[in-house]
Amino acid sequence: MDCLALSITDGLVYQDLDRKKHYFIALVFGLLQGLFPLLGFLLGETFYEQIKDYDHWVAFGLLLLIGGKMVFDGVKGLVKPETREPKKFSCPEILLQGVADSIDAFAVGIAIRSTLNPTADYQIYVCFGIIVIVSFGVSLFGVFAGKWINKFLKGKYEISELIGGAVLIALAVNVVAQSYIG
Repeated sequence: MDCLALSITDGLVYQDLDRKKHYFIALVFGLLQGLFPLLGFLLGETFYEQIKDYDHWVAFGLLLLIGGKMVFDGVKGLVKPETREPKKFSCPEILLQGVADSIDAFAVGIAIRSTLNPTADYQIYVCFGIIVIVSFGVSLFGVFAGKWINKFLKGKYEISELIGGAVLIALAVNVVAQSYIG
């Protein structure tokens, strides 16, 4: 669901999206959501023990940084609309969002390792393949939904940035809250 929230945010915020960029966003989010659990599965519990105390804080910091900048830019655009241009698509920012969103999936890989028979190699690839496909589909839907919401807002990209930034900040808080609750 984090992929959905992020992709809706991207659909809202980036004003220069074409179909190729829609698919790029969905592909990055889908692949990273599948890659991080695979890494968790392959690297095992040893590596997790070294990062478990702060992995959620890294995700929190990255999402808070991106979301805070978006809120700042949105407020700045509302205060001085003539000095702002719509937010342009950024590959590095999409990659950073994907990594920040997928860090907690590393622990999922470790959990999967404990439930699968290690001799049934195909099972692990089926699991991660399903994660990639579902995350890709959900993310692609989210980008198109974000674009639709943006049309509903009649291109008020400053409002889109405020909403998108608030969603990312909420995701950041959720990551930390889930680490203490779950």
